[in-house]
Amino acid sequence: MTKLNKRQIIILAVAAIFVLYAVYDLLVARPSSRKSVTEAKPVEISSFVNDINTQLILNTVASKDAYTIRRAETDWSKGPFWDRASYRDWSAGGRDASGSSAARIIYSGFVDAGKRKMAVINGWEYTVGEQLEMEGYIVKSITPSRVVIFNKNTGSELAVPIQD
Repeated sequence: MTKLNKRQIIILAVAAIFVLYAVYDLLVARPSSRKSVTEAKPVEISSFVNDINTQLILNTVASKDAYTIRRAETDWSKGPFWDRASYRDWSAGGRDASGSSAARIIYSGFVDAGKRKMAVINGWEYTVGEQLEMEGYIVKSITPSRVVIFNKNTGSELAVPIQD
């Protein structure tokens, strides 16, 4: 066994003192405190219960709160968020008579996550350089107010403003 240095001896001595105190507290000091258990009187318990009942009666729910609680508990017949298929159907229904691509591209959201910017176009999330689900379109730049989309077929750029 190696020799213990001064620091290790001090640490062991302090630990031994704590162990001795714990044994003393557990076996010698505590048994006397266990004997003095106080019982609640039946009169005090009944008065406590009566006080709680009166406080509950006084603090009834207001009519506005009751209305809010009822509305929160009801099932929603229609959710506030669209699924992707419904969003695509809605966005395709807004095409103009010429069937131009500007009517089919809807920029509806912008997410800035530090260095990464994302645009929500037709219900899908895209970053710069990604190809849209429509053939031949690539996201060129994204800003909070508009997105620029490059058409590979014609070589033109299309700036689409955000729609609220």
